[in-house]
Amino acid sequence: MRRYPLITAAIFVLAVPAARADIWKSVDAQGHVTYTDRWSPGATRVREEDRPAAERAEAGDEQKELAATNKQITDELNKEQAERSVKKDEDAAHAQQCTQAKIHYQDVIQARRLYKMGENGDKQFLSDDEAEKERTQAREDMDKACGTGE
Repeated sequence: MRRYPLITAAIFVLAVPAARADIWKSVDAQGHVTYTDRWSPGATRVREEDRPAAERAEAGDEQKELAATNKQITDELNKEQAERSVKKDEDAAHAQQCTQAKIHYQDVIQARRLYKMGENGDKQFLSDDEAEKERTQAREDMDKACGTGE
């Protein structure tokens, strides 16, 4: 079971609102200016417009990358959900086929005489050899639908 993609997706989804949080400006001892989304001692809150154009463009690129990553993760999660739904539907269909094959097999082995319907709607009874072949075929069909040994 793959849980890590879901955790990763949750982290990215939660990161988008954080990316729109306050921006803090700080200057270190060497005079280097740093903009961040986390407060630190001596940092001042600034507006997006106060940041240099190059840094705003870089932040915009980061937002685009984040959005693209979020879309990719969402698409992957949707695909995984669809695959799980298909698997569930296939399992349900397989279970129904198995049940029908079991019922048919029980009917065939419990019947005293087997027959097939003719073109005119009349019953055409099978010989003992034909009936045995029909029972054997029903067993093989059941084993195929349900798995051998059921």
